[in-house]
Amino acid sequence: MLQTGTFSLILIASLPPPVLARDGPPGPDGLPRAAPRHPWKLFSGTPRTDTLSFPSSDVIPAARRALEADQWEIFTLDTGRGEMVTRWKALHHPLLWLFMGKAEARCTVTFRPLGPSRTRVVFQGDLASHHDLKGNPMLGTAKRAYAKAARKWAAEVRQDLSDRRRLSTVHP
Repeated sequence: MLQTGTFSLILIASLPPPVLARDGPPGPDGLPRAAPRHPWKLFSGTPRTDTLSFPSSDVIPAARRALEADQWEIFTLDTGRGEMVTRWKALHHPLLWLFMGKAEARCTVTFRPLGPSRTRVVFQGDLASHHDLKGNPMLGTAKRAYAKAARKWAAEVRQDLSDRRRLSTVHP
């Protein structure tokens, strides 16, 4: 009977070279520089749009707090353009690593005022992997996890905005 450690070593040794590819140091946006023979392949998630009954001046800080609460680091925030982008960060999940190799993720959120107290918010996640993700057996699972995370993030933003509105009416 093989021990777990031995099985893991055999599994790692049997993986194709792109899974074991070494990347360079992270760039300014957090995505490690890829070796020329193993470039990053990007996959963008479906944009999730929501309209909030709050001004963008309230929505943008709430969106930032929700991302930071989930350990995302903000890479750029341009309130003039209404765009927030996180740094890339590594996804650590054994099945993801096995089927997709090393994977990185980031979030982009855009904000568009629809009037003095309404804002359209578009949340979009991106995945980067050295493998082509189209046709990957984990892609369906990854899409469902992304949709769930996007809904959770939107709910956290709504809750934050509602809590702050409620507190401002209690303590004017």
